[in-house]
Amino acid sequence: MAKKKHKVIEKTRRANGAGSIYLRKDGNWTGKIWLTDPQTGEKVRKTVYGKNEMDVSDKLVKLSGSMTPLNGNFAHKTFGELFEGWLLVFKKSAVTPRTLEGNIRNFNLHIRPYVDNMDITEVTAPVVQQVINEALVRGLSVNTVRKVKFLFNQFFEYAIECGLVQSNPTLRIKIRNRDSKQVNVENMYKAIPEEERMNFVTALNGHEFLKPLCMTMMFAGLRTGETLALRWEDVDFQNKIISVRNGLTVVPIFDKNGKVIERKTVIGSTKTTCSVRDVPIPDILIDALQDWKKRQWVRKELTGVDLIAPNAVVFCNVDGSVRTYSGTRKIFDTFAKRHGFFGKIHFHTLRHTYSTMLFEANENPKIIQALLGHKSVKTTLTVYNSVDKSYYKQATDKLNNLFNSDKMKEFQQLQNKPNVPALQRNIDDIENVDDDSEIEMLEKILAEKKARRKSRDFEM
Repeated sequence: MAKKKHKVIEKTRRANGAGSIYLRKDGNWTGKIWLTDPQTGEKVRKTVYGKNEMDVSDKLVKLSGSMTPLNGNFAHKTFGELFEGWLLVFKKSAVTPRTLEGNIRNFNLHIRPYVDNMDITEVTAPVVQQVINEALVRGLSVNTVRKVKFLFNQFFEYAIECGLVQSNPTLRIKIRNRDSKQVNVENMYKAIPEEERMNFVTALNGHEFLKPLCMTMMFAGLRTGETLALRWEDVDFQNKIISVRNGLTVVPIFDKNGKVIERKTVIGSTKTTCSVRDVPIPDILIDALQDWKKRQWVRKELTGVDLIAPNAVVFCNVDGSVRTYSGTRKIFDTFAKRHGFFGKIHFHTLRHTYSTMLFEANENPKIIQALLGHKSVKTTLTVYNSVDKSYYKQATDKLNNLFNSDKMKEFQQLQNKPNVPALQRNIDDIENVDDDSEIEMLEKILAEKKARRKSRDFEM
């Protein structure tokens, strides 16, 4: 009698921490994994059974998600506490203070209210998707929702490294591509209309401070922060060039709990590396800046503060300190109300006007991109190329000029000249032809065409 053979145990090698799976002698599949109990901190070995390897693997994944190995420092902490700790320790050192402020704001407004008291193992893909869907229902822009998803993704990548979870649930989250909001085309014109530009420049002549400031944005395309951070050493009057090297920024100061306790206005780096640039400037801006420098020289003589030193800020306060954006905007708002521009023109409108005037002059979009300091020419073309209905009329006028009545008459006269072959006329006009010879010629040609067509059909 042949000796009965036992089934060989088959083991499946898995990643560290993912457990092991093997086939028992009785034909059942078994999986084992070591986990740390989040309540007691003790290590325990869990065993699961299934009909096949895939069944056991799924059970191990679910088990590891519900009882993940935890470091003692993270035990008994809620998802909100873990997320906040990550922001204030790890995220804080990786981003600028303003970016951190935005991250904390998005967490407190759009993440924390929904998952604050949950355990990290309970924040699964369906939960994150529900948070995303709720944000869209509340009317948040797709851009803001993408930032929320990005925060979720970064936190879970950190959590995987710390051994808090086994996988990142945000990898399965879906967000629609774009907003479904209807855009009011008439309100997309962000530059000063052509008929209003001279009125605005004329009104600036009566304001000592705003004239050079606004002209710098309108005729050099500088951002507000770049203009307020401009130093005299950045202005080359001889070569008529402004060098953009810095930008004004507001830096928030946080307490240990992540709350903003103070804001400081400082001169820092530009918005992006592409924003560092040299901008040629027209004579109208050169004259305005030279006049402003003379006025600052007078103040220097009166106060003793050197307001025209190479490293002095061009548009500083009387004491030489840096102006804040909010304080400068208040001055502009008062001016705009006085002259009827309030609600129609703001600081960024001037930068849009600069780019629009260049587009109107048929300047190369890549040149405009470089002058504005944009990273992508797409931004230059889609955001900073403002058009209004007057440009629609101009396009129609160009067609009118190409096909005006005089040119059409001239074209028709050429078509009706006696030396034009009869074949070039419309066959429908044969009935109106009086010359019998022309009619005979047409009939002969048509007969020849019909014969050639029959010949081709026969050859086929």
